[in-house]
Amino acid sequence: MGILEGKKVLVTGISGGIGTACAKLFISEGAEVLGSYRTMKPELETIGAKLFVLDAGSREDITKTVKAEIRAFGGIDALVNCIGITASEPLFAASPDKWENVLETNLFSAMRILQGAVVPLVSRKGGSVVNISSVFGIRGGIGQSSYCASKGALDAMTRAAALELAGKNIRVNTVAPGFIETDMTAGFDERFRSECIAKIPAKRFGKPEEVAELCAFLISDRSRYITGQSFVIDGGLSV
Repeated sequence: MGILEGKKVLVTGISGGIGTACAKLFISEGAEVLGSYRTMKPELETIGAKLFVLDAGSREDITKTVKAEIRAFGGIDALVNCIGITASEPLFAASPDKWENVLETNLFSAMRILQGAVVPLVSRKGGSVVNISSVFGIRGGIGQSSYCASKGALDAMTRAAALELAGKNIRVNTVAPGFIETDMTAGFDERFRSECIAKIPAKRFGKPEEVAELCAFLISDRSRYITGQSFVIDGGLSV
């Protein structure tokens, strides 16, 4: 029997590397998965999740859509929010439009999705929420001011939500990955990639499956005394 046997889990951003890995692992551990995506990938049709379209960069009806999909799914016991984008640009030349898009997608969508999930979680007598943040929301990163700001704010929102929802038996945590083998890092040239690896004691980028394993623990009953925390998974990355 898997550690998520009988649980229903919403995974947003399921088309990303971490989202897909989460969905696959959760299903293998006995969960039913409802997944949102913005761009369909052929692999999604084979993983066994129920899918729906969600444009996290749009303010229109995100909360209503999430509520409706959860209702049709029969409720949820956990939410894992994997949505995230980045925009590389120096701070002194940063575009307000790009900043707004990153914050809308990485922060405000997480807030709206959580709003849509709270009542369903309460109706199931509680559950667990995991927001995928980033180690760079804690440490900062050159040319990533909007991304760092959005993820740092996501961490802060998570801690506040954990306090607000503790009385409802809902736990809220963040997972903060470092460099992971996803589409977001696939475009790194070899020189930059080597520079990054030189800062990682583990001497490699992480795998999406390794992040998924941490998320599975955090939405399982094995972590029922953990809330309001941010878990860094970065191979020991040094600044």
